[in-house]
Amino acid sequence: MEVFNAVESIGGLEQGTAVAIGNFDGIHLGHRDIFRTLVHRSRELNVKSLVYTFEPHPLKVLAPDRAPRLLNTPTEKVRLISASNIDILVCVPFSVALAACEAEDFVREVLVKQLHVKAIVVGYDYAFGRDRKGTGDFLIAQGEQHGFSVDVLQPLGADGMPYSSSRIRELLDAGCVAKMPQLLGRHYTLAGTVVSGEKRGRTIGFPTANLLTQKEQLPVSGIYAVIVRLDGVEYQGLVNLGRRPTFGPGEETIEVFLLDFKGDLYGKELRLYFVARLREEKFFDNTESLGAAINQDVADGRRLLSGVKIIQYEEYLADLI
Repeated sequence: MEVFNAVESIGGLEQGTAVAIGNFDGIHLGHRDIFRTLVHRSRELNVKSLVYTFEPHPLKVLAPDRAPRLLNTPTEKVRLISASNIDILVCVPFSVALAACEAEDFVREVLVKQLHVKAIVVGYDYAFGRDRKGTGDFLIAQGEQHGFSVDVLQPLGADGMPYSSSRIRELLDAGCVAKMPQLLGRHYTLAGTVVSGEKRGRTIGFPTANLLTQKEQLPVSGIYAVIVRLDGVEYQGLVNLGRRPTFGPGEETIEVFLLDFKGDLYGKELRLYFVARLREEKFFDNTESLGAAINQDVADGRRLLSGVKIIQYEEYLADLI
């Protein structure tokens, strides 16, 4: 997949494109359906498939106080879109000026004149341009005028609710990581670099790795069973998200304990796949009680992780190849 941050940088599109437009935060199963339809349209028309998206999220520019915590880092977003067999990704810097662009101007100047669009795919609730005029109905009317087709995909969902990034955030805020494969098609994940911590874990027999991540949306604080990928090898593990109340008030941390691992982790890159929440963070009167609780967490974690196969993006998008 080729990646650009400006339409003007792309060449060789005279034959045409099939374009999907959206924010695509999370790349959930609803987005996957958009990408699947986009790839099919592009192959039917023998044109390039192109995803047009934005960085940062528009609300971070227009209304920072209402901006969501993003489900993917920019790097993860690119990787997931690439895994969807998309030919071209255009990730445009979002600005107030872009938000003020009339929807008609965007269609005429960008989609038609520059991208030579032959087909457009959008979700049922997506809108763009000034006053969010660029709805699905608007695009259908524009397609009749300019000669491109439009697919407005209706909502898909699980448990009677549409797939949505806001729904995923609600579930993560409740610690429901076990439900993520039903909405994302993969386990929720984060990556980070191991940095120096306070080294308290090793004093009670559970040396932990303190993780620094760019991930914005974390599950609610608590103890989780995770699979950890390190240098291409998977390990069972536990992660504590929170402030470690037993040791007094402090900053929020991500502390990972790898089961059955010995070695130096400082400076290493770890990727965590969340499988289940074991419990909330608790205050313990002494380190003996804390150690006993962690021993129980380890036993519970081994039981929950036994036989678990992590679903990664390559696997859940394999049917698009």
